[in-house]
This record gives sequence, C-alpha cells and structure tokens, in this order.
Amino acid sequence: MAQERNKRIGFIGLGSMGKPMATNILKAGFPLTVYDIRKEPLAEMEKLGANIVNNVHQVGELSDTVVVMVLNYPQIKEVVLPPGGVLGGLQNGSTLIITSTISPVEIVEVEKVASQSGVAVIDSPVSGGHERAVDGTLVLMVGAEERVFKENELLLKAMGKRVYYTGGVGKGQTVKMINQLLVSIHHVATAEALVMAKKLGVDLKALHDIISNSLGDSAVWRMFGARMIARDFEPKGAVSTLTKDSRIIMQTALELGTPILISSIAYQVLRIADSKGLSEKDSASIITIFEDYAGIKMNE
Repeated sequence: MAQERNKRIGFIGLGSMGKPMATNILKAGFPLTVYDIRKEPLAEMEKLGANIVNNVHQVGELSDTVVVMVLNYPQIKEVVLPPGGVLGGLQNGSTLIITSTISPVEIVEVEKVASQSGVAVIDSPVSGGHERAVDGTLVLMVGAEERVFKENELLLKAMGKRVYYTGGVGKGQTVKMINQLLVSIHHVATAEALVMAKKLGVDLKALHDIISNSLGDSAVWRMFGARMIARDFEPKGAVSTLTKDSRIIMQTALELGTPILISSIAYQVLRIADSKGLSEKDSASIITIFEDYAGIKMNE
C-alpha cells in the first residue's frame, strides 16, 4: 500500500500511552478509527474527529493499518487473534502494528498467526512515557520486513520523534527488553540514592539538578527522580507495567543462560511494590519501600 495520509488507520487501546499516540495520528492528518473498552476516552477521541466503533473487529474492517497499544500479551491475544478480533476484520495486505511491550517470542507468534491471513506485522514497542507520548517525541524500536516498515514510516513518525529500524519482527521487542532492563535498574538506583541523600540532609532539589548535569544522570533520574522527590505517584507509568517488563527480562535470561544479577534485585523490589498495593501507582512510588526501611519521607 502506498504511504499516504489518506491510508485508513485504526487504533485499539486508549490508555495513558495510547490516547496521546492516537491523538497525534489524528493531528498528522490520518483518518482514524478507534476502540477502547472505556467510554470516556472514546468520547474524547470522537470530539477530536476520530471515528468510534463498538468492537475491535470493526476497527479491522475499517482500516488498512491497525495500531494496538494494550497492556500485555494476554490482552493482545484477546484483541487480535479470535475470529471476532481485529485480524478477522483486516483484509489481506493490511498491516498490524503492535506497540505494546511483550517478549520477542510472543511477537513472533503473533506474526505467524497474522501471516496466515495475509496481514503483515510491525513490532514497534515505544519508550519515553506519558509526557513524550503527548508531545509526540517517543522513541519507536521497529522490527518488521523492511518494505512494510517503509510503507508505514510516515504513520510511525506521527507517534514518535525517533523511529529506529532494528531488523525483522522480534528485534524491536528485543531492543525494548534491553532498554527496560536498564530502566528497572535505574528506578531502583534512583530511589536508593535519594533516600540516602535525604538521610544525609542533602537539599534534594539541588541534588537533582547537580546529578542531572553529571555522570550519574539518566532519563529515569530526571523524570522519575523528580516525581520521587515530590512524592507524585499519580500513575503515568504503572509499577505493574515495569514488573511485567522485568518478568520478561528474567524469563529471557533464564532461557539464554545469561547473568542477570542486578536486574534480579530490581525485579524483587518491583515484586515487593506489587505486594504492598502499589501496582497501579506510578513506578516512582517504589521509593516508598526505601522510605519505609529508612524511616523517612521525602517531603518531611
């Protein structure tokens, strides 16, 4: 299919990431059909000019390319694979873009099923969080047949500022997994550092600025460190999502036989956070675990 702005786009999953991504597709001038199980984001998207439908099958029927942004692999299977799913509505020659983070093995399984219907798959997990989704500056890590990638590059660039082609299907999820390995470690290290600094009586705002301009800096330090200092745990990226990503890392490392020493500690911290009822809080809330051990609060 020609890469044109009149290509019909579908979008499934209008959560913290999906809704701003879909909004940016509309802003780029693509005709857009959307679906979510919740009425509120559908009403918001309809006001912006999106076409609203009643189920995922209809999204497929009305689209040349469908973007899926749901939480995990079980949700992808539920949305995509059944006879009443999006694959059942897509025509031969259509494209399915999975932007959710799942394992490399899982995305290859999706491709196998989709190919039986003549549907191409683009493996395109994203990184950057809610804020970057809103301003259209996400990083997209794309795994696909190169021809399919080029046919959909304009659409992908509507969702992100940096679009990296990494190879065939599975490579995008592989790169994202390595990214999340670092993200999970940086979360735990940031929380640990801030609690120690608090106990030492350091001015946390000054510290945040200093480290942001030093070798200890990271995107996690800048973004989530600021939330930890403010104890802003309004969910923009939930603990449960990071735990899910870390679980993929653990399973892959086990299968490969690679050392995963530091990541395993980060994973255990995330599991503790889940057990303490923080699953749906922002991932910055893991600092409360360290606060409890140290007997302090960031804002006291």
